[in-house]
Amino acid sequence: MFLTQNTLKSSQHLRLSAWLEHGPFAFWLMQQLQPENVVELGTHHGFSFLSLCQAAKQNNLTSHIYAVDTWRGDAHAGFYGDEIFDTLEAEVQRDYPQTGFLIRSTFQEARSQFADGTIDLLHIDGRHRYEDVLEDFETWRGTLSNRGVILFHDTQVQTQDFGVWKLWADIAKDYPSFEFHHGNGLGVLVVGKNAPAPIMALCAAGPEDAALTRSLYARLGLINSIEYQLTFGPQNLKELEEQCHLLTEDRDRVARASELKDTRLAALQIERDEACARASQLDALIEQMRSSSSWRLTKGYRWAGHQLRRARHVAKVASSLIRRHGGLGRAASRLIAKLRREGPQGIFSTWRRAQEIAAVSMPIDSGDGQVYLEWLAKYASLDDDGRQAIRQEIAGWHNRPLISIVMPVYNPPLELLQQAVESVKAQLYPHWELCIADDKSTDREVRKYLKQLRATDDRIKVTFRRVNGHISEASNTAIDMATGEWIALLDQDDLLTQDALFYVAREILGREDVKLIYSDEDKFDGVKRYDPYFKPDWNPDLLRSCNYVCHLGVYRRDRIREIGGFRKGLEGSQDHDLVLRFSEGLTPGEIAHIPRVLYHWRSHSGSTAQSASNKSYAVRAGQRAIQDHLKRLSVPGTVEILPTSMYRVRYSLPEVLPLVTIVIPTRNGVDLLRQCIDSIRTKTSYANYEILIVDNNSDDPRTMAYFAQVQAQANVKVVRDERPFNYSQLNNSAVRSASGAFIVLMNNDIEVISEDWLSEMMGIAIQKGVGVVGARLWYPDNRLQHGGVILGIGGVAGHSHKYLPKGGPSYFSRGDLIQSLTAVTAACLLVRKSIYEEVGGLDEERLKVAFNDVDFCIRVREAGYRNVWTPYAELYHHESATRGHEDTPEKMRRFQGEAEYMLGRWKHILNRDPAYNPNLTLEHEDFSLAWPPRNEGDPTLAS
Repeated sequence: MFLTQNTLKSSQHLRLSAWLEHGPFAFWLMQQLQPENVVELGTHHGFSFLSLCQAAKQNNLTSHIYAVDTWRGDAHAGFYGDEIFDTLEAEVQRDYPQTGFLIRSTFQEARSQFADGTIDLLHIDGRHRYEDVLEDFETWRGTLSNRGVILFHDTQVQTQDFGVWKLWADIAKDYPSFEFHHGNGLGVLVVGKNAPAPIMALCAAGPEDAALTRSLYARLGLINSIEYQLTFGPQNLKELEEQCHLLTEDRDRVARASELKDTRLAALQIERDEACARASQLDALIEQMRSSSSWRLTKGYRWAGHQLRRARHVAKVASSLIRRHGGLGRAASRLIAKLRREGPQGIFSTWRRAQEIAAVSMPIDSGDGQVYLEWLAKYASLDDDGRQAIRQEIAGWHNRPLISIVMPVYNPPLELLQQAVESVKAQLYPHWELCIADDKSTDREVRKYLKQLRATDDRIKVTFRRVNGHISEASNTAIDMATGEWIALLDQDDLLTQDALFYVAREILGREDVKLIYSDEDKFDGVKRYDPYFKPDWNPDLLRSCNYVCHLGVYRRDRIREIGGFRKGLEGSQDHDLVLRFSEGLTPGEIAHIPRVLYHWRSHSGSTAQSASNKSYAVRAGQRAIQDHLKRLSVPGTVEILPTSMYRVRYSLPEVLPLVTIVIPTRNGVDLLRQCIDSIRTKTSYANYEILIVDNNSDDPRTMAYFAQVQAQANVKVVRDERPFNYSQLNNSAVRSASGAFIVLMNNDIEVISEDWLSEMMGIAIQKGVGVVGARLWYPDNRLQHGGVILGIGGVAGHSHKYLPKGGPSYFSRGDLIQSLTAVTAACLLVRKSIYEEVGGLDEERLKVAFNDVDFCIRVREAGYRNVWTPYAELYHHESATRGHEDTPEKMRRFQGEAEYMLGRWKHILNRDPAYNPNLTLEHEDFSLAWPPRNEGDPTLAS
C-alpha cells in the first residue's frame, strides 16, 4: 500500500546529507499528495529540496517548491560563504527552473510571502533546538492547507542541543502521524483534515504494517547511502588495492619464510592459509567493486548487506592498523620491519591485535548512547560486594571530613528535586550535610516538601529566604549554613552517584594540600545516562575557553568565604566565575581531578545540560566572568563568544613586538620550501620576524639557486650544515645562532593558512608560565593532522582528533578550543629562546629524528611551564614530504631505539597524560572509550 514504482527510482542529486535515506519516501509522498505549494525551512546543500523537485518532475506535477534559508550557516551546520548557495542555485536553474525557487532570508522574514492555507507540504529542518522548532511550527502552521502535511527531520536525535524529538513527542499525539526511525528520524504530521487517503492510511497503520513500512524504507534509503559512498569508489578502490598488495606481499614473504623453518612448518601452514584467505577476501571485494556500477534493489538486499558487512570488517581492521601507524606508507614500513625482526609470526600477531582493537575500541556514540551503556554495564556496575568494600574502607579511616552539599532551590519539578535529595541520602560515605536554601519558591508543593524534609534526616538543613535573590544569593545563603570544611555544589534537579562522596573524601585524605576537587560527569534524561564528559586534569587555558570543571565541584569552605562566595550579577555562569576566582593563586598541585563520573547532569527542556543556548544570558555572563578574570590577573586581552557558546581569548600583543626567529631545516625540496617561505612572507600579519633556513646537504641545482635568491631578502638567512641528518642537532645549532627572543620550529612542508597565526601564538607565548605553543595543522585535503599531542596513544604518542574533517565535531569541542596540552608537534611550535636553552633544547643524542618534540615538551612541562595549543593558528602540513618515511633497515632500527627510549624515560606519564583521561582510549586518536579504562579498581574501574 505504501510503496509504488516511483519509490524505487534513483535519486539524482546524491550528496552528503542525513536526509539521504529519506529520498524514496519523498518520492512516494509527493506522488500521493500532489502538492501545489511546498516550503522547506532549512536547506543547506539541498538534497531534500532537490529530491522533492525531482519527485515533482517525474510525476509531471506543476508544484512550486520553495527553499527558505539564509545560506550562511549556524552552530549546528557550521558557517560558510556563498559557494553553497551559488552551487545550489545553478543546479536548480539547470534542472528545475519552473519548479524550484530559493528564498534567501530568515524563516520569520519569509513567512509574510505565503498566505494562510496555501501550503500543502511543509518541511521543517532548519534550527534544531526545542524552542526554535516550536517557534517554526507555530509560526508556519497557519500556512498549511486543508490537505497539509508537515515533515520534521531529526526526530531521533537526542544529543547536544537538538530538541526536535521532544517537540515531536509533544505534538504527534494530537494529529495523525507516522515516524521513520532511520536517517536520524523523520516525522510525518498530517494537519489538514482532507489529506489524501493513502497518507491517512499510513498514519493509521497497525504495528505490523508500520514496522514493515519502516523496514522497507530504511532498506531503500540505504541504497542512496551506498550509492553515495560508491561515488568515492575510485579513491577507495585504490586504497583497497594498496592494502591488498601489501597483504599479498606479506603472504608471499610468509610462504618463503615457511620453507626455511621446517620445525614450525605445520603451524606456519595454518597461519599462511589464514592470511591467504584474508587476502582473497580483499581480492574478491575489489573484483566485485570493479564489476558493479551500483547496488540496486534488484540485486538483492541480503547480498548487498552481506558484502557491506564483510567490507566493513576488513576495512575497519585495516584502517585501524593503518591509522595507528601513521598512514599506509608507515604501516607498510613497520610491517616489513616486523617481518624481518620477528618473522611471519610477527605479521600474524599484528593482524590479530588489529582485529582485537577494532572489536573493542568503540566510539562514544552520538545516537542512542548504547555503547556508553554497554561500557557502564561492563566497568561501572557497583554490586553489594563493592558497596561493602567501600564501607569497610571508610570504617578504617581515622579522619572523616564533613562535606557540606549546597543546593539552592527555586520552583523545581518536585519529582526531580526529590530524586536529587535521594541521591544525597543514598551516599555510601555518610559524613555529609545537605544545606538547602529555598529562594522564595512560589510552588506550594515544593515548600511543603522542604518543610517535611528537615524532619527526615538531621543531616539536612533547610532555610527559606524572604526575598527572591536568584541563584548566586541563594547559593551564598546555603554556604552560610554549612559547617563542613568542604563545599560540594549540587543543582536542584541533578544527581550524585552513590560513590561520589567516597571518592571525594578519599582524595581529601590522600592530598593534604588540595583545595579544589572536580570529577567527570555525564547527562541523564530520566531514563538513561549518556554523553559522558571525561575531562583532563587541571587545564587553566581550557577553563578560559569553557567551564570544563563544572560538576562535581568541591571547594574548601574557608577559601570560598575568603573570595566572597558567588558573585551577584553572574547568574547563569556563577559556577564558572567561582572556579576562576577560586583557582587564581593556586598551584596545580592544589587542584585534584577524579577521573570518574560522579555527577549526572539532568537534561530536560530549558536545562543548561541540554544546551547552553537555552540560557543565552549564561553565555554572556560567562564572557564577563572570563574578562574579569583576565583583568584581575592584569592580562590584556578580549573574550569572544564562539558559535558553540564557548569562548576565545584574544591576548593583546605589546606595542614593541619581540623578534621571532623561524627555523626551517631542509634538504632539497625546493617547491615545498618555496611554498612555505612564500606563505610566511605573504600571509603573516606579525611584522617582526626573521627566517633562518638550515640547509642540510642540499645538492639540487634548483634548490641551491633558490637559496641564493631568497637570502637576498633582508629577514632571510641560509646556513649550511653538512653533518648527517639529525633533526634535533640541526635545530639546536640554529637556535644558538638565532637573534630572536622567541623561536618557531617549522618543517619545510608547512604552508600558512591564517594570517594571524604568529600573532595568535605570540599572544599566548608571552603569557606568564607558558612554555611551548602549538598550532592547528591540516592535511591539504582539510582533514586534521595535528590537534595537539596525546601521550600514550599507539605506545608513545598520537595526534588529537587526527583526520577530523574541517568543521567536524570534536570531543566536547576540544578540537576548537585553546587548551593546555602536555605536548605539541615541532612541525610548527613556538617557544621562548630562554626556555629552549633552559631545558637543553632537543635531545640530539637519543632522539635524532622521532619523538624529540614530545620529549622536549615534557621536559618543558617538568621545568614548571605549561604548554598550550591553539586552533586559531592554522597551517597546512604536507607531512614528511622531503625526508620520507621510516622505510629502511637503518631508519627502522633508529626509530625502534627512539621509541624504546621514550617508553623507558617517560613511562610514568605516557600512560596517564594529564591533558587526557584514563577512560579514553590509547588505541585511537578520536577520544573514544577505553576498553578497559585505566583507573584503579576500587572496586570498579568506572563510576
